[in-house]
Amino acid sequence: MQRSNNIMLQIILPCLAAATVMLLIIHARGVLDKSSPTTPQTMPYTIPILGSTLSFVFDGPKFFLQASGFCQGRWPLRVNLLNDEIYLVQGSKNITSVFNNPVVTVTRAYGIVLKYCFGMDQNAVDVYVSDTSGSRHQPIPGSQTPSSRRVSYHTHENLVQGLLGSGLGPITYRMEASLLACLNKAVPNSPDWTYGEDLTTFFEEHLGTAILQTLFGPLLLSENPNFNRNLWQYDKQIMALAKRLPAWLIPGPYRLRDELIRAVMKWHQRATELSEASPENTLANESEVDAYWGSAMMRERHQMLLKIEGQDLESVASTDLGLIWASVTNVVPSTMTLCTQIYRDGSLVSDLRSALRACIRPGKIPSFDIEKIGKQPLLLSMYAETLRYGVQIHIPRCSPHQPIVMGGAIIQPQKLVFINTALAHNDEQVWNTQGGQYPLDTFWARRFLIDPTQKDSGPLKCFSSSSDQKTRTDQDQRTEKFTIEGLEGIWIPYGGGQHACPGRVVAKRIMLLTSAMMVTMFDVELLASVSALRFSSPRFGFGVRKPSKQVPFRIRRRTDLTKKGE
Repeated sequence: MQRSNNIMLQIILPCLAAATVMLLIIHARGVLDKSSPTTPQTMPYTIPILGSTLSFVFDGPKFFLQASGFCQGRWPLRVNLLNDEIYLVQGSKNITSVFNNPVVTVTRAYGIVLKYCFGMDQNAVDVYVSDTSGSRHQPIPGSQTPSSRRVSYHTHENLVQGLLGSGLGPITYRMEASLLACLNKAVPNSPDWTYGEDLTTFFEEHLGTAILQTLFGPLLLSENPNFNRNLWQYDKQIMALAKRLPAWLIPGPYRLRDELIRAVMKWHQRATELSEASPENTLANESEVDAYWGSAMMRERHQMLLKIEGQDLESVASTDLGLIWASVTNVVPSTMTLCTQIYRDGSLVSDLRSALRACIRPGKIPSFDIEKIGKQPLLLSMYAETLRYGVQIHIPRCSPHQPIVMGGAIIQPQKLVFINTALAHNDEQVWNTQGGQYPLDTFWARRFLIDPTQKDSGPLKCFSSSSDQKTRTDQDQRTEKFTIEGLEGIWIPYGGGQHACPGRVVAKRIMLLTSAMMVTMFDVELLASVSALRFSSPRFGFGVRKPSKQVPFRIRRRTDLTKKGE
């Protein structure tokens, strides 16, 4: 027996020693990589093959904080994952250089998301992954992608025209009308209080419906009455799909995803039939509005995608489900967050009502001037702070042909680069907290305002540009000024450069218009506990922060919208 134990020890001890040495070597890889001027340092990990996969996928907030602490400003940082690797990039100069790099694309990352989150078939995904031409009219040098497979360019042009070009005005007009109709339906025409169980659900149901009707037309919802509700259920489960868990382990999210794809296909089929039966299908003689597709952008997008080699009706439905999800599930909770922060402080409600009185057009039906709303400094500051505080997404880029050189290190072609907004938006080296009075993990309504009477105001710790100085000298010394000057590569809720979110102006208008309507048309009181008003990160890297619990509330109409304050 003793001899047997000795033999076992002779076998086990060397193995343990070897394993310990291996772990120490692996753990030290990040340090050893620093010695090479062209090799990015590597985030340490302890499990061979898996690398940092588990912590990256299942504990994103903690992992990125640890990565930032390890990196100590020496970006990029290589992160080894299962069968792959990515590179993290932070710092305003580095981020700006990536955004402004004309040879990077987003199509590879987009294809991966379409496959795992939105159910696209691999053959159709290959078209996205293999498109190395970029989204500019002139393909990236070195790309051999034929025009028939330039899905990135054609998609980008369609969205820019529809959301930033000629489609922006009609979208704004329809959004106001649809939102007003949804709110009028939601809140009784009575001075009495109406109680609600959860403010988040209130916004999901009513603002979510308004956005769907505005961007995609009433036909989508009339053909699929449960679509909005299913979309929010899907949103709660999408991270399980993003983590690539198999269907046998999480059958519910897969079934719900398939149901949503079928709903989109049903809408596409019905819209096509009605369009062919009634070619003159525009509303109010506006060429940008389509009675069945919601907009010319969506009608043309459907036709364009079907012409792309390798795409079919089902893959186009997956693509549109991705667009629908992206258009609704981030702007709605962001708007809810903005309104929640307004309601938490009675002085903000009073100040905003006073400022917004000039934005209400005269008439029996409330109407708002979006251009005037977009010039209200306090509301703009709260909008910007909402996005700084809440947006927690990974912004992907990939250079398909040329290496990316950064900080003396080289990222090889075809490698995914991730920029995380949560790290950028919580960088204590650059953001102003007024000496810790307004920490970055809290919401400060006036963070983006320059107060001429305070030297340390403004979003940055050292905000002192020449234009700022001129403003402080020339304008009324009692007037606060909203600014995002100097925040390139720092405040990045919509990404940046050629691939900045095409829906950024629409999202901004939705948030400003909704909050203006809510604060002027209704009294709202939050009935939630302090713990319920804490915000969590259920979709870190993939979305925005949300209240950790239900937020009960009560709401009633205001009879005099032009009355000052309360």
